[in-house]
Amino acid sequence: MTTRHPSRPRLQRWLDTGDPRRVANHIDTCEQCQQTLDELTALDETTVADLQAATTPPEDLRERTTGGVDARLRDEAALTAFGDLFAIGWDVVRAVIEPETTDRGAAQDPSAPADDPNGGPS
Repeated sequence: MTTRHPSRPRLQRWLDTGDPRRVANHIDTCEQCQQTLDELTALDETTVADLQAATTPPEDLRERTTGGVDARLRDEAALTAFGDLFAIGWDVVRAVIEPETTDRGAAQDPSAPADDPNGGPS
């Protein structure tokens, strides 16, 4: 019995789409078609070199990354310090404008019952 092999274009379509299953079954047992597929999927030296160049990180990547992270951490530290200074300044302004709220920690709650002038709670 003579075995019919898929054409190169049909093997290429099978590589691209995976259809039809009949081609896959044939390839599993046919060394000739497996060799043809190896040829179709083989990369030439130029393509391999281009892929290596495209996937190789730049030589200064570590320095650039470290420098960028250090700069960002310095910026975040400066922003935190600015926020702390602003909060202190705001507390000072509040103490000057509303001195009764800063006496002994907090202002008297207006909804709390007032002390009875006779010494007991009302």
